[in-house]
Amino acid sequence: MKKTDTKALNVVEQVGRASLSQGQKIFNDLIRKIETERQQLTAWQEMILQHQKQYVSQFQPLIRSYNGLRAKLVRTLDAVYSAKGLSKSDQEKISHVICTVSAALIAGGEAADLKQIYNMHSHSHSHSHSHSHSHSHSHSDFDDEERDVVDAAPEQESSAVGSGASEENARHADARSAKRKKSAKAAAREAAQEEEKKNVSQSIREVYRKLASALHPDREPDTLERERKTVLMQRVNIAYDKKDLLGLLELQLEIEQIDQRKINSLSEERLKHYNKVLTEQLTELREEIAGVEADFRMRFHFSAKEALSPALAMRYLKNDIREMQQHINALKGELLAFDDVKNIRIWLKNYRI
Repeated sequence: MKKTDTKALNVVEQVGRASLSQGQKIFNDLIRKIETERQQLTAWQEMILQHQKQYVSQFQPLIRSYNGLRAKLVRTLDAVYSAKGLSKSDQEKISHVICTVSAALIAGGEAADLKQIYNMHSHSHSHSHSHSHSHSHSHSDFDDEERDVVDAAPEQESSAVGSGASEENARHADARSAKRKKSAKAAAREAAQEEEKKNVSQSIREVYRKLASALHPDREPDTLERERKTVLMQRVNIAYDKKDLLGLLELQLEIEQIDQRKINSLSEERLKHYNKVLTEQLTELREEIAGVEADFRMRFHFSAKEALSPALAMRYLKNDIREMQQHINALKGELLAFDDVKNIRIWLKNYRI
C-alpha cells in the first residue's frame, strides 16, 4: 500500500491566529488514527502472505517428515511386540503407544496402512461395537419422542393462534397510536438526521466530482498523460466506492487540487461533515482489521485470549519450525536406538500410560 504524507492534510496552527477549533482538532486526530490503522492493516496483510509462504515451504515439509517417522515408530514397535524379553507390561505400553500415535496419523489422513496395526492393538474395539448398538437404540427412542412432539404441535399451534390474535391486533393499534402521537420535535429531529446524511454524502461526492473533472482520461489528447490519468482515475473510483474520504483528499493533494491554505480554511460546517465520514471510515478500518485477525486465529488455532500481532505470529511460526526440527531429530535418534530390543525395554521403563 502506498504510504502518503498525511501530515500535509493536517490543519496547521498559524502564527498570529487563534488556536485550532474543536472541529479542526478532531479532523487532525481522525487523520492520524486512520493512518495508524492503515499501517496496522497493511502489516497484517503483508504478514499473512509471508506466513503462508513460510508455512508451506518450511513447516509443512517438517510435519510430513515427522509423521513419516511416527509411522515408522508404529511399525517398529509392532514388529518387536512379541520379541523375547518383553513383559506383559511392556506389551501393554507398546499397544498404548501404537494406538495413540496411529490414531492421530489415521485421523489426519496419514499412513492409512496403519489401520490394521491399530485394530490389532486396540483393546476397546469390542466395547466400541457394544456402545454403537446401545447408541442406536437410544436414537430410536429419541425418534419416538420426537414424533410425539410433532403430533402434538398442531393442537398447540391452534391454541396459540387463538389466544394471540387479539394481542397482535392490540400491538398494531398501539403502534398506530404511537405514530399519530409522534411529536413535532421528534419529526424535526428525524428530518435533521436525514438532512445530515444527505450533506455527508454530498461532501464525498463533491470531492469525487472535482477529481473526476480533472482526471477524466477521455478529455486528454496526450497519450502518456491519458495513461497517467487513467491510473489515477482508477484510484479515485476505488476510493469513492469505499467512501474513503481521506484517500480522495490525498489524491486531491497529489494532483495539487488542494494545498495547505485550502485545508486550513475549511469551514466548520464542512469539517463537521468530513469528520463524520472520517469517523465512519475509521470504524470500518478497525472492523476490517478485526476480521482479518479473527480469520487468522481460526485458521491457525490461536485462542481469542492469546496475545497476537503480525510480529508475534511470525515469531510463533519460527518457534514452531525450530521445535518441530528438534522433535524430528529426537525421534530419528530413538528409531536408531530401537534396532536393539534392550533399548526399547529401557525406553518403555520410563514410559507412563
